[in-house]
Order: sequence, then structure tokens, then C-alpha cells
Amino acid sequence: TSPAGGTATALADVDDEGWPTGIRVTVRCGDPLDEVVLRSYAVGAAHMAIGWVCSEAIAVDDEGRPQDLTVRSFGVLRAIDTPPVSVTIEADDGPAVNGSDAVFAAVAAAVWIAQGCPPDWPTRRGRVS
Repeated sequence: TSPAGGTATALADVDDEGWPTGIRVTVRCGDPLDEVVLRSYAVGAAHMAIGWVCSEAIAVDDEGRPQDLTVRSFGVLRAIDTPPVSVTIEADDGPAVNGSDAVFAAVAAAVWIAQGCPPDWPTRRGRVS
């Protein structure tokens, strides 16, 4: 549940190496102003959550100074590497609220749990192209 009141649940399927192969999201965030936009925001939040868990990082030296600030070095998940994300919008007649924050948290947790809760993040950095 996000501070705005949106709620989401997520399930992640991962392959033998722990990479997500599919994400199923259910979101409830009031009466959507536009379901197409809500679905798009949910997919975007899922993409960001997968990257956060699996591949994103900033290389720093011993004193915490960034060593490489190119976008490619951050390990942002490429759009083509995003697994299929299915989004179910639960009916709710309340006022519309932000649902993408709840989706982000739910997907991040689902991916991490499906990987077995590895203690080091990012969990799969070496596979990023």
C-alpha cells in the first residue's frame, strides 16, 4: 500500500538464473481516470522495480566518489529486456489515487522473493547488456 492509498500485489516468475521471465500485477487505486494510462504507469513501475533489484548500481571508489556516470554504466534495464507484465485493475469506486508507487514496491518485493532474497543488490548485474 502506498502513502497515497493505492494497493498492489505482484507475482514474479524467474528463470534458473533468477532473471524475471514474467510479472503479474494487480492494482487498486480508486476509480481510474484512464485505464490505459494506469496500465502504462504500472508497466513502467514494474520495469523500474526489476532494474532496481536486478541490475542498477553506481560504481564508487573507497571514498564514495562516483567512478562512471554514463547512463549505460548505471545498469538500467533496457526496454527490450523487460519481461512481459500483465496488469489487472481491480474495481474501486473511490477517488483516483497514485497506484504506480504500490506497483513498484510490490514488483520489487516479488522479484527479490522469487530469487530467494539474495543479500547483495543488484542481484544480477552481470547479465545486463
